[in-house]
Amino acid sequence: MRPILPLPVLLALALLGTATVLPAQSVVDASARVGPQFMTYDIKSPIGQKISEYALPVYVLIPATGSLSFDVGAAWARVTVASANGNGSPETSELSGLTDTQIRANYSIGTDFIVLTAGLNLPTGTSTVLPDQLAAATRIASDFLLFPITGFGTGAGGTGGVALARHLGDWNVGVGAAVRHSVAYDPFEDTTGAKLHFQPGDEYRARVGVDRPYGTGRISFGLTYSRFGNDRAGESVYNTGDRYVAQASVTNSVSNADIVVAGWDLFRAAGALANQTRTGRENIADVGVAVGFHTASGWSIEPSLEGRIWTQAAASISASYMGTAGVRLNYNAGGYAITPFVGYTAGSVGGVTATSPASAIAAASSMTGLRAMLTIQFGGF
Repeated sequence: MRPILPLPVLLALALLGTATVLPAQSVVDASARVGPQFMTYDIKSPIGQKISEYALPVYVLIPATGSLSFDVGAAWARVTVASANGNGSPETSELSGLTDTQIRANYSIGTDFIVLTAGLNLPTGTSTVLPDQLAAATRIASDFLLFPITGFGTGAGGTGGVALARHLGDWNVGVGAAVRHSVAYDPFEDTTGAKLHFQPGDEYRARVGVDRPYGTGRISFGLTYSRFGNDRAGESVYNTGDRYVAQASVTNSVSNADIVVAGWDLFRAAGALANQTRTGRENIADVGVAVGFHTASGWSIEPSLEGRIWTQAAASISASYMGTAGVRLNYNAGGYAITPFVGYTAGSVGGVTATSPASAIAAASSMTGLRAMLTIQFGGF
């Protein structure tokens, strides 16, 4: 599955509030961010899987001039999926190594009134998985579980886009469009050495966003529409369905507390299998709230709660849901910032008890999860 917001396809996500005059910048103002993180889910019977991922993403932002900037992102990751089998011992699927490297250039015209974006996906990661790696590659691509790294390699590709923003009274309004093309690659190799040849369809993306001051913070809304061309796998042609992503957030301060309420909703329309059978629709909704408290020592502590639910059109698949309680610390010393986070998740993953449509019965597997992350930022970002 494609990730909700892949890095090379993002336009200027600062569509909201982009009409701000920035000081002149150069390469000496470069900044970097590194964020080691660990995420694990223990999904009970009948699914019976434990999925763990350790990821070390690194991003670098290089302002070349006041109008032109470059950013580069890559990661190292390790994924392990332990599945219960019939004799009671787990079967393990593992993937590890570098991911693809993503490079993006942004050029601003008229104090950010127009932002031109061009991106490249360099195939530095492994794009072909073996049979014993398939479970690991499939599980981390889940839009519901949202692992930090959703894939190791998708072949070479390029993205071009344009975004425009302006003030309309108290509101900032932004619109953008982008197109992504990827070259063919081989995502799977079977035990005989035969490879599946895959040509992804082009992706076309449009986004509109608005924001305005609200109290001491801001209120913002965004809507992204993604249309996908037909994918070709071997001699088969299929379509994964168009996607709509709505986002909203409100920030404000009350006394010594900073409050953030944010949510998003992903709706995937029906696609088509190789035999033109229509696939079912699905929807994932997420909402969270965080409250940050400042201390005299310069740290802030931010407890948070988040809820997510995934529903699918098939009546034989029960809904999946999760709730996450977490706490984040923030420390900003000007030249660098440190942000550790830890969260605990509990929920349920929907499924079926039989593969035959005539006998499929909705079932669910309870799950728990843990996430730990440490973000270290150098420079202004």
